[in-house]
Amino acid sequence: MLQRGNKIWSVCFYVFVLISFGLAPLSVDAVTITDGFTFSVASDFGPNTGTHFHSSTGGDFGNPAGIAEVGEYFTERVRGLSEYNLAGLVAGPAFVTFDVLDNKGLFFQENDFPFIGNINIVAYTGNQAEDLSDFEAVTIGSVATLSTSSLAVGNVLSFDITTIYNNALTNGLTSLGIRLQVDAATNPQGGALQFNMFRLTSTDDTVVPEPMTLSLISLGVLGMATRRRVM
Repeated sequence: MLQRGNKIWSVCFYVFVLISFGLAPLSVDAVTITDGFTFSVASDFGPNTGTHFHSSTGGDFGNPAGIAEVGEYFTERVRGLSEYNLAGLVAGPAFVTFDVLDNKGLFFQENDFPFIGNINIVAYTGNQAEDLSDFEAVTIGSVATLSTSSLAVGNVLSFDITTIYNNALTNGLTSLGIRLQVDAATNPQGGALQFNMFRLTSTDDTVVPEPMTLSLISLGVLGMATRRRVM
């Protein structure tokens, strides 16, 4: 019985070594192509016209700059935007990558709770400036639809924009914009989410638990429990 417990513990230790030394990695670090210029725009007059900022370098409402807030503030719709300077960049694989900063909006006791639904991620022609009209700027491509149901603070999300990025370079764009907006079929009911650390990366930098990793962790827990019983 003692020998069997030691064998299980040995397997668990080997798994730990594999994870620790990167032989069973949780994620792959991507190379940053360029960092994004991020802000948030809200609409007072319906879903299609940006009227004021919620996050900008101007410190609107005392909120910090560099945050993409997405959702609602009472009757206002809020969209998160990030723009990328394309000057000097070359064609190749590209992903828009960003972090989940918080599962609530920017305003304490007003929209400081999340919503369940979908966020559409689209591309538009940028101008490297905080521009209210970016709220409704014409899209030049659809990137992805993001479900908020499984998001957690600290998640890193990447979405492939290789075709959009390369077309922007081919067409001579100097700036590429990425906009996060609530899907038309989703009702945020006054809630919102915050994202930050927007950047373009050369590979997928998504950080999510992999099935293999979860199985290995479960095996490790089982091994430790077995060892305690034997001892």
